[in-house]
Amino acid sequence: MKRILITGAASGLGLSLAKKYASEGWSVCLADIQDKEGVKTASQLSEEHDNDCFFQHLDITSDAQWQELVAIISERWQGLDALINNAGVGAAGDIDTFLLKDFQWAVDINLMGAVKGCHVCVPLLKESKGLLINVASMAGLVHMGNMSAYNVSKAGMVALSEGLLSELDPYGVKVSVVCPTFFQSNLAKSMRSDNPDAAKIAAKLHAGTGITAEDIAATVFEESRKGKHTILAGTRLSDRIIWRLKRYLPGVYLSMMKSNARIQLTDKNPTSASSSSREAISTRVLRFIRGRLLG
Repeated sequence: MKRILITGAASGLGLSLAKKYASEGWSVCLADIQDKEGVKTASQLSEEHDNDCFFQHLDITSDAQWQELVAIISERWQGLDALINNAGVGAAGDIDTFLLKDFQWAVDINLMGAVKGCHVCVPLLKESKGLLINVASMAGLVHMGNMSAYNVSKAGMVALSEGLLSELDPYGVKVSVVCPTFFQSNLAKSMRSDNPDAAKIAAKLHAGTGITAEDIAATVFEESRKGKHTILAGTRLSDRIIWRLKRYLPGVYLSMMKSNARIQLTDKNPTSASSSSREAISTRVLRFIRGRLLG
């Protein structure tokens, strides 16, 4: 029996991950603050797949609740084979207008919630030579303006994962970090921003991609078990171009990001520019490559 703990598993990507792993024969602990949805889903998964799937209330910012959950898992399963730190929130706003308490809120959940999960679960993963999967974002690799809190929290997740990749390798624990871009999810529902229209804009961007949470979950399942570290699930060509530009032509990348920031000053909805900005940047990159490198 394979045993996995997934945070934020009552909805969105976490729910799709829970369904995917349960369908593959895994026993799943769904951890979330949404009790009603979590209990219902765990019951359905157990009935459909005849697996030991159960729900446990978990506020990932609570040390005590993490300790309680690990104790329950240790008693019920006598171990753990995989942890997915998936729970997270959205945040967007300018550094001088975004409230500091909301900045702290994003970091406490997106980054420190995962840190606490790793702290208490890694001993179990060392015993099983298991798998640790941290869900970050493309925002952890490419840092658009007006998104400092979210960028910091997700970049921290990428750094945490990279450090644990080498730290846990001697114990046989595989570490993956998932960096998707916009996909159909409910992240915008809990989003905090200094722009009153930000949540609506973000929801529209997420819904319009055509990429589903099920698509992301399937990619995570396949690539993590192969031992891939950075999983660019659901990323488009434009996102991959910008990431590679940052890695191989950092001067050009930074120049374009500054230019993009100036363009955003004239946009009535800065948050809405994040998706179109990436497209504009990638277009300029392609022109640069054709003109300078292929011309």
